[in-house]
Amino acid sequence: MFYYVNESLDFAHKLDGHTLPSNDFEKHMHSFCELLFFIRGTIDYTIESKVKRLDPGDLLIIQPGDLHFGTVDPKKHYERYVLKFPESLLPKFLNAKIRGHSPFFSNCMYLLSEFEELDEIYDKYDEDEKGVLMPAQLLRILIHLRCDDVQQSNENVIKKPFISEIIDYINAHICSSFDLNDICSALHYSKSYLCNEFAKEMKTSLMTYVKHKKIIAAHKEICGGNVKLTEIAERYGYSDYSTFYRNYTKIMGHPPKDSIQ
Repeated sequence: MFYYVNESLDFAHKLDGHTLPSNDFEKHMHSFCELLFFIRGTIDYTIESKVKRLDPGDLLIIQPGDLHFGTVDPKKHYERYVLKFPESLLPKFLNAKIRGHSPFFSNCMYLLSEFEELDEIYDKYDEDEKGVLMPAQLLRILIHLRCDDVQQSNENVIKKPFISEIIDYINAHICSSFDLNDICSALHYSKSYLCNEFAKEMKTSLMTYVKHKKIIAAHKEICGGNVKLTEIAERYGYSDYSTFYRNYTKIMGHPPKDSIQ
C-alpha cells in the first residue's frame, strides 16, 4: 500500500478494513480526473446516473465534474488503486480515447501488473525519480487500456432514468441562470419529490450539485487562460460577481484569479 502526493498528482494503493469511506460530498465531485482500479471487496459504485456492482479488475475513469461515490459493504476488505490527476496531464490522443465512453471498463485484470509497478516505483525510487515515473506509469496504463472492454461492461451497468433526466437538463443549461423552480417546471415534478428523490439517490442536495457543476465548468474555462473573470461568472448564470467569487473560492479552495494559467 502507498500514498503518493506531488503537486497535482494524488496516487494511492488503498485497503480499507471494517470502515466506510468518507461520505464528504466535496471529495466526490471535483475538477480533476480520477482513475479507480478495483481489486477486491463488495461495492456498488455510482457515477452520475449510472451504477455498477464492481468486479475484480474493473477500471473506472471519472471525468471532472462527475459526481461519484461507492456504497461499500464494511464487512469486506475494500482494495483499490486510486489515481487523481489533472486533465491537462494527458496528451490529446489519450483524452480523445477515454472521452465519450462509459466510465466503467470491465475485464481489465490484465492491467494489474501495470498498477503493481506503481508500488515498486514508490518503494524503490527517490522523490525526484517518482515525480517522473509516476505520471509516466499512468500514461502507460491508459495507453494499454483496451476501450473495447467498455461494451461488455455496459451490460452490467444500471442507468437511473430519473437521475439521468435531471442531469441531462442541468448539463444542457449549465451556461444559463436557472433555479429549482425552472427544473421542476421543465421536468414536470413537484419540488418535494424532485429534491427528496435526488438527495436519496445522489447523497447531496440538487442545488448543491448544480452549484458545483457550474463552478467546475467555469474553472475549466479559467484554466484555459485569456478570459475575463466577470464574463465567466455571467456565462454561468452569476449576475453578481461577488457571489461567484465566494462560491468558487469555497469549492476550489482558492480565488478564481489563482486558476489563470
